[in-house]
Amino acid sequence: MGFYVQNNTPNPIWVAVGYYDPNCSPTTYVKQGWYRIVPGRRSLIVSGSAANQRFYFYGHDNFGNIWGGNFNTYIPDSVFKMCWVERCQGTGCNRVGFDERVVGNFQNYTVNFINENQGASRAKNTVVSKKGTPRFKLGRFSIKKTPGKLGKLGRVVRPLRGR
Repeated sequence: MGFYVQNNTPNPIWVAVGYYDPNCSPTTYVKQGWYRIVPGRRSLIVSGSAANQRFYFYGHDNFGNIWGGNFNTYIPDSVFKMCWVERCQGTGCNRVGFDERVVGNFQNYTVNFINENQGASRAKNTVVSKKGTPRFKLGRFSIKKTPGKLGKLGRVVRPLRGR
């Protein structure tokens, strides 16, 4: 059970994720990364039931493909786990836009990452890359290995959409 990311691109991708955590305040979401997902692989990112949850994700590869959205936050270029409103400091800290995915009544949920030029049929859970400039230089010390665990829902305060 959980939230998965499927890499349907020809390149390795790096993914950061945000999910509900009652221990974070005032916004009850945590963000963590980086997960390196090789081509053709489906990886468990957050364990526990995905049913009726909101997940936020940002991904990129080393060829200028970016998967993201309008929920802006600051994240570092090394392994991290911090509350959504926390801000990293110094070099290697960048403001990026996460995309939001509202999961219906599914115990497991997979987001499929594809490139814009793949032209595959686009199911609801498919995310198409946009071209951009990679902001991070990630190496083997940037890889997050253990999935986060979902907490029980309490008072939920979601991240705000940026402009």
